[in-house]
Amino acid sequence: MESSNQPRNPRRGGILGTLLAIVGTVVVLCVVGSVLTGLYIARNVHVSSTDREKGADVNIQTPVGSMHLRAREDVDPGKLGVPVYPGARRDKDSASASFEWNPNEGEGKNVSVVGGSYFSEDRPSKVLEYYKGQLPSWIVVTEKHGETRLELKEGGYKRIVAIAEKDGGSRIGIAAVGEPGSN
Repeated sequence: MESSNQPRNPRRGGILGTLLAIVGTVVVLCVVGSVLTGLYIARNVHVSSTDREKGADVNIQTPVGSMHLRAREDVDPGKLGVPVYPGARRDKDSASASFEWNPNEGEGKNVSVVGGSYFSEDRPSKVLEYYKGQLPSWIVVTEKHGETRLELKEGGYKRIVAIAEKDGGSRIGIAAVGEPGSN
């Protein structure tokens, strides 16, 4: 009969204990880091919202710059250098909007995005032919799921017209991306 007084291996419990201590420390550091990050954001990021007759404005001030979001009902694609397809109406399921990013001085470029969505009863192929005629220097890009885009990069900004089938007609998305003065 063997004696139960055999010496125990002290390394066996030590490795498991060390691993548990390391995992516990990592979890505590993650929780503390998340709380500190949350406090930093709460103290240094300021959000303000203003309701207007034709939409709403949201301004977000951060330590690295500011963002301005504006829901708009009055985006004029013509001012972006893109004609509205004849008979197309503003898409009731989406709002037009503008977004502007202004980094702190010397930390990057200002960027602006302006866009809107329209709907036409006409087939996407007819809408595409119209835009090819109106915008002959634009590049035509065919995407997955039947969406076709026309794009033009010029003078520090990019203009896009996206055409896709929707409810037997066409959804027409129009956007301009670039420096705020060019949109």
